[in-house]
Amino acid sequence: MPFRTWIAGCAMVATAALSVSNASAETVTVEPGQSLWTIAHSHGLPVQLVEDANPDVNPQNLPIGSSVKVPEVENVTVKRGDTLFLLGKRFGVSTSEMLAANPAVNPLNLQVGSTVRVPVGPSRSSHVPQAHVAASTPATSSELYWLEHVIHAEAGGEPLQAQIAVGDVIMHRIQAGGYGNTVQQVVFQVSDGHYQFESVANGYIYSQPDAQNVQAALDALNGDDVVPGALVFYNPSETPSGSWVWSQPVVSKIGHLVFAK
Repeated sequence: MPFRTWIAGCAMVATAALSVSNASAETVTVEPGQSLWTIAHSHGLPVQLVEDANPDVNPQNLPIGSSVKVPEVENVTVKRGDTLFLLGKRFGVSTSEMLAANPAVNPLNLQVGSTVRVPVGPSRSSHVPQAHVAASTPATSSELYWLEHVIHAEAGGEPLQAQIAVGDVIMHRIQAGGYGNTVQQVVFQVSDGHYQFESVANGYIYSQPDAQNVQAALDALNGDDVVPGALVFYNPSETPSGSWVWSQPVVSKIGHLVFAK
């Protein structure tokens, strides 16, 4: 089913020296009274970043004498055109990790000259911008990667709510079954010899998302369902009058897009 693709302009990113200072990675032995929060706070790090670096640790049951990894971070000065996505991409860090490392930063309004943290070192997960994500890549990283890309490719010029709704459609298809079990499988589904998304067929799926697309993907992944039950979306001005989608029950119209069951 062909979907409208909006092509957004790519921001020019200045090339400059990035590093300001580094914090050494280390392993901490848990002492009485310590928690992930106190460990993170003592190192000047967001607790979410420390939790992400220790996926096998139960933050509610931190045994005395156990080991906790304190991730290494690099402080980076924001240059004109930078986004959390772009900065993370330079260091091979996922956008979700960038957001976790910078909870007080507004990803839609990075201030030139301000400093953001970038998790670095061997413990970070890889946010690989390739057509197929390796099986070793964490599922959450892969899901976010493809969801933010399809949102950008299919609804990049639409309001944030419409972008979230596009993400919701992908998530609904996973839940419904028959479309694929992951975001990547749904996005790259082939039916009757045709890709289900025009942006996959024309290659625009690999174009670069912006911070708003990332936020929309995160909202959809976190269950912000703005179009309950919707399995399709289309732009009426771009959809042939004989298309089957016109007969589907409409859930909502947001921006230029209609969302239907």
